[in-house]
Amino acid sequence: MNIQEIKKQLPTGAIKEIANLSGVHYATVQGFFNGKQTKEDVRIIEVTAEYLENYKKKKSKATAKLQAVASA
Repeated sequence: MNIQEIKKQLPTGAIKEIANLSGVHYATVQGFFNGKQTKEDVRIIEVTAEYLENYKKKKSKATAKLQAVASA
């Protein structure tokens, strides 16, 4: 798993949102995405996976809706 590749897929503000959702301090989450190991790695990974899955679903749905409206 390459954290830098995952980080590139996250939208602006996602690290702060992941910190809020996980209950892990922002600096710890930011450090994780910069390659530092933390005691909260597992929690950050779990929340990031959920966040990214939800983000991609919402983006896909919004894009489809926009295309439908634009082509109507």
